[in-house]
Amino acid sequence: MAPQTGLARVPQPAGEGDVMLEQLQYLIAHTAAAGQCGCSECQRYHRVRSVLLEIFGEPRPAKVRDIASPLARAA
Repeated sequence: MAPQTGLARVPQPAGEGDVMLEQLQYLIAHTAAAGQCGCSECQRYHRVRSVLLEIFGEPRPAKVRDIASPLARAA
């Protein structure tokens, strides 16, 4: 049997990703249970959702001149 040192193991703090995932799960559960009630938690859910889904939005159209100008300088 290994000797006991008497020191308790200190738990490590939760990682940033774990905390964000927990908060996202909380917000999803809140909106699922309460519906879209308009409280501050629902508003947080909508802000977080819009940021997370922003990458899937349509790209903004750009003028041809805006694109062609940096390309001409690079060549």
